[in-house]
Amino acid sequence: MASAITRRWLRLAAAWAIAGMVTLVAVQALAAPATPARKLVNVADTRGLDPGLTRWVGDLYNTSYWLFALFVVAVMVIMGIVLGLGCDRAMGMLGIDLGKMKHHE
Repeated sequence: MASAITRRWLRLAAAWAIAGMVTLVAVQALAAPATPARKLVNVADTRGLDPGLTRWVGDLYNTSYWLFALFVVAVMVIMGIVLGLGCDRAMGMLGIDLGKMKHHE
C-alpha cells in the first residue's frame, strides 16, 4: 500500500517538474530577441537640477558607478546607525530594557 502511494506521488512530482520545464523553455523562447540589442547607456539627467546635493549625487552616478556605490553604502550605514540609536532611545524612554538578560538555570 505504501509503495503505491509513493509511486503516485513520484508520478505527480514528475508531471509537475516536466510541466515546469516546458513552461520555462517556452518563456525563454518567447523572450529571446530577434536581433541583438544595442548597448544601452544609463545616465541621470541633471541638466534641469539646481546646484546642490541632488545634482552632486546625479553627477556622481554619471561619472563613477563605484564611487556612487560607495556613497550609497555609506549613507545606508549612517541611516542604520541613526535609526538603531533612535529606536534604542525610544525603547529606553518607554521603559523597555533591551540589554543583556540574566539566565537562571
